Amino acid sequence: MLACSGNIDIETPGDSADSSGIDDGSAADDGVVLGVSWQELSYPFCMSPASDPDGDGWGWEYNRSCIVYRAPGFGGITYPTCANAASDPDGDGWGWENNRSCMVNRSNGGGSGGICSNLEGTASTMAALAVSAAMEMGRWQPSRDFAIGRVNADEGLVISSEGKSRCSDGVCANTQALLDFQKNEANNNVKFPGGVTLNSAALRSRLVAKYRDQVGCEKQPSNGGTTNCPAEEHALTFQRSEKGGCDTNYYFVARKPDGSPLQFPGQLKNKLLWADRANPYIGFQNVGEVVSIDPTFGLNEEGSTTTGACYGSCLKIGREDVSGDCCSCLGVNRTFRRASWNAFTYICM
Repeated sequence: MLACSGNIDIETPGDSADSSGIDDGSAADDGVVLGVSWQELSYPFCMSPASDPDGDGWGWEYNRSCIVYRAPGFGGITYPTCANAASDPDGDGWGWENNRSCMVNRSNGGGSGGICSNLEGTASTMAALAVSAAMEMGRWQPSRDFAIGRVNADEGLVISSEGKSRCSDGVCANTQALLDFQKNEANNNVKFPGGVTLNSAALRSRLVAKYRDQVGCEKQPSNGGTTNCPAEEHALTFQRSEKGGCDTNYYFVARKPDGSPLQFPGQLKNKLLWADRANPYIGFQNVGEVVSIDPTFGLNEEGSTTTGACYGSCLKIGREDVSGDCCSCLGVNRTFRRASWNAFTYICM
């Protein structure tokens, strides 16, 4: 049902991928060095909160430091705001100043719903893909649900047959609409908060590189260090959305596929390397069984609500035809028009 769907194909024999037509990321093509970003991460996740007896966010396991992730106020513990963003070199929202953990204010101008760095529109789009995968596929298993294929004539990220089989519509409409941002037709035609314009080539490049990082990381043996990506088999259920540090937080309940509790829900961050763990719009947090990330409003069909006469977004993805409906983009009221590159994408113009 998707417009222009014929422009995205999984690679066929004779392309740069293997004979199956799908590149699993094991080869370092086009100068991509596997694992650079995840090897630069300094500390693993703590396997148990008991490893952090003083509650400062840092624990000790396997004869080295580890990080405990939690939201402000968790268990009665509060954290100061970091005075300097450089105190958070890995961009995970936590820093270290004055011999204790601090939280980085990721929004420009402070407060919730601020605008974070979204260079060329790639950061919020990649976070929205993670949200969409959670909603439509019910999990974060990127190395199984996605693959490297062809977008126009270039390498790009595509949905695998396994990924499509997990979507109720068989095509994963919202996820496909976001992946179609990689098409040349979308270049410079999608606007984000702060006046940022989409660069489709940059998005393709980042998605391919980060996907290969994800696959490379998952191939490493589980050793309690920083060179592997352990995570339990899980199922994600959408809970709610609300204003977040960058734009809109999406919350999911994370449990095992049989409905029982996960032992280490914080490790699900290991399944977000493909969306860039240093991406400010990821901003992964977990409190108990609830996990959250923070893409731009309008990029995900479910959970996006608005009030007033006009829809307050430059773009809307959804099955409902909103052509001609009022919208407000960058403070100017316009109307939605269906995008030429995808049947479920509407641009405020």
